[in-house]
Amino acid sequence: FSSDPVHKYCPNAAFQLKLVLIVLAGLNMSLFHFTVYRSVAKWDTDPSPPVWAKMVGSVSVVLWAGVVIAGRWIGF
Repeated sequence: FSSDPVHKYCPNAAFQLKLVLIVLAGLNMSLFHFTVYRSVAKWDTDPSPPVWAKMVGSVSVVLWAGVVIAGRWIGF
């Protein structure tokens, strides 16, 4: 990134997508931490984790996979 950020990275659509996906992953983490995670203590007694925890986890996996794929598309 430090080699020539203005001409190589900033206009690159794959780089912009990667940054957007990282921001979305951070928002997803915040959503999990401030909502679903508050009830983590009772997860040990439940037969399975809450549906929202599974959904947030699935979204996280998809977002981080997208970050990796977008990173590979940057390619210089």
